Amino acid sequence: MFSIIIPTYNRFHILPRTIASVLAQTYTDWECIIVDDGSTDETKNLIDLYDDPRIRYVYQENAERSAARNNGIRQAQGEYICFLDSDDEYLPEHLEVLHTFIEKKNRAEALFFTHAEFHQNNSIKKHEFPILKKEHKIEYLLDNPIIPARICIHNNILKKIQFREDIVIVEDQVLWATIAMYFPVYQIKAFTVRYHLHDENSVNQEKNCFTPRLQGLQKFFAQKDAQQYIPTSKGNQMLSDCYFGIARYYLHKNEYWKMRKNLILSIIKKPTHSQTKAKVHMIVFPNKHKLSG
Repeated sequence: MFSIIIPTYNRFHILPRTIASVLAQTYTDWECIIVDDGSTDETKNLIDLYDDPRIRYVYQENAERSAARNNGIRQAQGEYICFLDSDDEYLPEHLEVLHTFIEKKNRAEALFFTHAEFHQNNSIKKHEFPILKKEHKIEYLLDNPIIPARICIHNNILKKIQFREDIVIVEDQVLWATIAMYFPVYQIKAFTVRYHLHDENSVNQEKNCFTPRLQGLQKFFAQKDAQQYIPTSKGNQMLSDCYFGIARYYLHKNEYWKMRKNLILSIIKKPTHSQTKAKVHMIVFPNKHKLSG
């Protein structure tokens, strides 16, 4: 019933933990497609050690994770497709929870998502998540980024809408929001995924993740359907937040002119933003914001 797609690139050292979480599922009707995005480590030799016909290995030249996930979608045979990044885990009941809920919804063509607990420095935390209201589903997905491991989508949907391969960092959020323009979205109030926080996360502030996020959102908001379904004010707010994130990165790097430039762009994009006064203060007195930057 489920196809699980794991894109991976040089994650030989942590991939066994991710695969083990799939093998530990209490619901066993699944296939796992591991898409190797051009790894140069021992990834293939590792996968060869698994003697389970449900695990499939697909190699491609390095093309980034959106292309890897789309490749996995094309290979998938399951009615529902799930995603799992190679540094995260499913908890044992993940697929069973999905299966039970999907059956109650008469196997709807929809996007489903569960909740995730956060693991960092041997500590596990569970945060409360806002409740989804179906009349605000697009806004919910824009305001509450959802990691791929929490998502399950009917195969028929992904035959029509896939990951944009020209977008990085925010490619998953763009896909979820685009799907929500045309299909139902269901929230499952159960913690079934473990998200590992570490220095290699793509959204690490040290990597200036807000610059590719800004570029990706600019491309997304240029889509005709995004212009139809997403208010301009909402788009401007998100772009303003990106410029602010870039400014905080340059503050951390002590590059004050670049910081000020992005703060000004942030203010221009959304002058009525609740943080505008703080941004002006940051332009004039950057050193007072060092700890928060």
